[in-house]
Amino acid sequence: MNTLAKILRVWVASLCFSLPAFAHQTGNSYLAITESQGQLQIDLDFLVRDLGNLLQNPKLSDAPAPAFLPTPSPEQLQAMQPAITQVIQESLGVQLNQQTQALAFVSQSVVLRNDGLYVRQRFVSTAVPSAIQFVVVRYGFFNQNDKLGRAFFKLRLGEEEQSSVFDASLQTQRFSLGESRRWSTIRLFAHEGALHIWGGPDHLLFLLTLLLPGLMLHRPSDTDNAGKHTAAWFALQVITAFTLAHSITLLASVLEVISLPSDWIEVTIALSIMLSACLNLQKRIRISHWKLALVFGLIHGMGFANGLRELGLSPHYFIETVLAFNIGVELGQIAAVAAVGIPVIWLAKETSTKQRIMTYGSLGVLLVSFIWLVQRLMV
Repeated sequence: MNTLAKILRVWVASLCFSLPAFAHQTGNSYLAITESQGQLQIDLDFLVRDLGNLLQNPKLSDAPAPAFLPTPSPEQLQAMQPAITQVIQESLGVQLNQQTQALAFVSQSVVLRNDGLYVRQRFVSTAVPSAIQFVVVRYGFFNQNDKLGRAFFKLRLGEEEQSSVFDASLQTQRFSLGESRRWSTIRLFAHEGALHIWGGPDHLLFLLTLLLPGLMLHRPSDTDNAGKHTAAWFALQVITAFTLAHSITLLASVLEVISLPSDWIEVTIALSIMLSACLNLQKRIRISHWKLALVFGLIHGMGFANGLRELGLSPHYFIETVLAFNIGVELGQIAAVAAVGIPVIWLAKETSTKQRIMTYGSLGVLLVSFIWLVQRLMV
């Protein structure tokens, strides 16, 4: 038992120190290529706070603002524009029918997105050919210290519209035009839905904390299946309620039926995790866990909608992309529950062990969610 207690303490400590850093991914950027007046128009948005890492690039070493400056002034951003433009032009390449397009800088501005201020640089290319068969895009504009950063890409040429995601391991992509893109688009959104639930552990932590008491009901004895059935029914209720709730608000949010400030949503998500952990640490108040999953799942669905908006909804396959994203979320959710639930069930063979898992696990979740709450209130 002492060994198990030590393992649990190490797990709680690692949870507290590692998860806060990954509650929300940073380093994301947005790349849009559209056709305007016979030319390609390329818009690249990247976080202002990422300039600290970008300035470490040798091409930006002579920029007037220091690398540690958190929020450069408009004048400083304007002074850095030529150096930043040079790095972008060296990191970004576009080919139309095997013809490389020269990208000419047009303007620099600052735009506001859900997660902060972004610098937008706009470029144009030479005249677009009358018949484009395929487009090749090379994107290497990633921070040197952030290998997890991704670029959400949108291509609009005439009636064609495609979406994709670039990262440090996938920097060159080829897009064929004039072909049916329905299934490739659906696969992309399903894949991103699974990545979103795994990349945002606050959603998973809420669900797993609610499921923890149910996992403790499982009994490994082959002669007594009551505990197994009770645990399975408990998990089914919680997962179904959470899925139903977040599916409703996910669809309502992307249809703009409901709209709440993203800061308020993130704070409420952190509070929902704290409440679920507190519920596990006390025995006086009895609240059905599936009801808690249903109520707060509505808020988590709005958080999922923010991730879906990052990709940009396809007007041609609107319903398919929303459903594909939600299916991806569910598949990622099931995989996470299995990955955590099976080891927990294997460890929790005795009553004293179950109590340790409940206590240490819930205390760790409570501390992590409190840190998230403070971070989100301070933004």
